[in-house]
Amino acid sequence: MNRATICCFSGYRAEKMPFPANDPHMEALLSALDLAIADAAAQGYTGFFSGMSTGFDLWAAEAVLRARDTLPVQLFCAIPFDRQADRYPLDWKRRFNHCLLAADRVFALSRRYYAGCYAARNRFMVDASSLLICYFDGKPGGTAQTVRMAEQSGLRIINLAGPQMQFL
Repeated sequence: MNRATICCFSGYRAEKMPFPANDPHMEALLSALDLAIADAAAQGYTGFFSGMSTGFDLWAAEAVLRARDTLPVQLFCAIPFDRQADRYPLDWKRRFNHCLLAADRVFALSRRYYAGCYAARNRFMVDASSLLICYFDGKPGGTAQTVRMAEQSGLRIINLAGPQMQFL
C-alpha cells in the first residue's frame, strides 16, 4: 500500500454525536462524507480505512461502498480484535457484516480484546495513511486521540465537524 493514496476515518459512535440518527443534520453529515470521499478520490486517494465501530466509522465505510460504484476506491477495514461486533445492536451488527463482506481488504489486528486495542487500531490506520477524514468537535476519547496521532504524524485532516457543519 502506498501511504500517499490512503485515507482513514475517525469519528464518534452514534450516541456521542450531537444529533440523533433521524435528524436532518445526519443527512447533511452523510452528504459531507460522500463529498469528502469524492474529493479525496479526485486527489488520487484510492484506499479508505474504517475502524468499523458503530456510528461514524460504519457510516464512512458505507459511504466508500457507495462511492465504489462510480469511483476507483477501495474499502479497507481495520478490526481491532476478532468478534468486534459481537455486542453491537442487531442493526449495527448487520451493517458491520455487510461492510466487512464487501471490503476489499480486512486487517484483523488481534485475536482477542485487550486494553489499548482500539488505540493500536487507530495507530495502525494513521501510520498507513496520509489523510484523515473525521468528525471531531472536541469531545475526549478515541477520536481525540486519533486526531492527535494524525497531527503528530503530519496527516492532512478534513474535519466534518468544522465550518461546513456549523449549522448544528
